[in-house]
Amino acid sequence: MESNVRLLILDLGQQRPESGATSSVGRALDSVLASGATFRHSSGRIVVVEVAGDQASRLTGDLPGARVVPLDANVSELIPDLDTNELLFLEAVRIRHSAAYQAEKAQQKPGESPEEQLMFTAPCIPGGQSNG
Repeated sequence: MESNVRLLILDLGQQRPESGATSSVGRALDSVLASGATFRHSSGRIVVVEVAGDQASRLTGDLPGARVVPLDANVSELIPDLDTNELLFLEAVRIRHSAAYQAEKAQQKPGESPEEQLMFTAPCIPGGQSNG
């Protein structure tokens, strides 16, 4: 796993994540950018960030109750009430950043995945329709 990529765990208290720039999550993303860290992904109370040096301490200082932890941290101990979306998000992030996945992606040639093959062989116009 990449050494500077971490999970930013937000403490939203009893409230569920809301959307929008003025929400707790929106303010957290503003803090990520202001700290100089790089935003990667987010889902609810979990944000994937790339941090270096003192950026992690700046983030947790700006966001009361927030924690920056490694990708392989046991987040269910930090957030006991993870919902299904957050659990799936964590699993996807861990797979995407695993050494095995990175090695497989590095060896893959553009156009050779089953999805890309289907895309390249599919007709442009569905059968029975005309473009005129």
